[in-house]
Amino acid sequence: MAENLESNIEELLSSPGGRILHEVSVIMRKRARIFAVVFALIFVLGYPLAGEFIAWLVSEDTGFRPSSDTDVIVLHPVELILLKVRISVYLAIMFTGSIFSVEMVRLLAKNDLIKERIDEAELKLPNPNLLALMTAMFSLFLMILGVFYAIEYLVPFLLDYLAKDAAAADLSTQWTLTNFSGFISSLVFASALGFQVPLIVLLLLKFEVVQKSELTQYRRHIWFSSVVLGAFLSPPDPLSLLLVAAPMIVLFEISLLLHRVIK
Repeated sequence: MAENLESNIEELLSSPGGRILHEVSVIMRKRARIFAVVFALIFVLGYPLAGEFIAWLVSEDTGFRPSSDTDVIVLHPVELILLKVRISVYLAIMFTGSIFSVEMVRLLAKNDLIKERIDEAELKLPNPNLLALMTAMFSLFLMILGVFYAIEYLVPFLLDYLAKDAAAADLSTQWTLTNFSGFISSLVFASALGFQVPLIVLLLLKFEVVQKSELTQYRRHIWFSSVVLGAFLSPPDPLSLLLVAAPMIVLFEISLLLHRVIK
C-alpha cells in the first residue's frame, strides 16, 4: 500500500500539473519575504482604518443595528484593540492574497515550463505584465463585488433575522462589540475571498494546471469543499455558512460556463 501511494505521488509530481505546482512552490519560497513585508505594511496601515470601520459599523446611520433597542457593549478593557487587530489581519490577508495572485500570474507566464504547455496546447496569452494587470483588475472587481454582496444583502439580512429570532423568544438584544463587529467583518472577509473563485478557476484552466473534465468529474467534492471553506470563513451558524458557501458554488459553475465561452 505504501509503495502504491509513493508511486501515485511520483506520478502526480511528474505530471504536467504536478510540475507546474512545483514551479509555483519555488516561486512562493523566493517571494516569501516580500509578501511578508507587504502583509506587515498593510497590517500597520490598516490598524487605524479598522478603528474608523468599527465606528462606522456601530453607528445608527449605517442601518446594521436592527433597532434602537439593540445595544452594542464592551465587556473587556482591550476588546476594541483586539478587534482592530483582527480586522487589520483580515485586510492584510485580502490585499496580500490579491498581490500574491497577480505576481504568480506574471511570473508563471514567463516560466519556460508554462510556455511549453501553452505551445503544446496552441494557446495564446497576452504579455505577462498585461496579463498580471488584467488579473489585478479582475481580482479587485471580484473583491468589491463580494464586499458589496456582504454589506448590502448578507449582513443586513442575517442581523435582522437574528434580532427577530431573539425578540420572538422574548429576549433583549445586547451584542458585545467583538461579536457584533467581528460577525460583520468575518462575513465581509469571507465574501471578498469567496468571490475570487472565478479568477482561481479560470487561471487553473488557462494554465492547464487542471483540465475542465477533472473539475466536472469532481464537482461534488468541490461543492463539499466550498461548504467546508464557508464553515471555516463564516460565523458559526448554519444560515451564515449557507449564504457564504452558496455564492462560491454558483460562481464555480459560472466560471466553467465562462471558460467555455472564452475558449
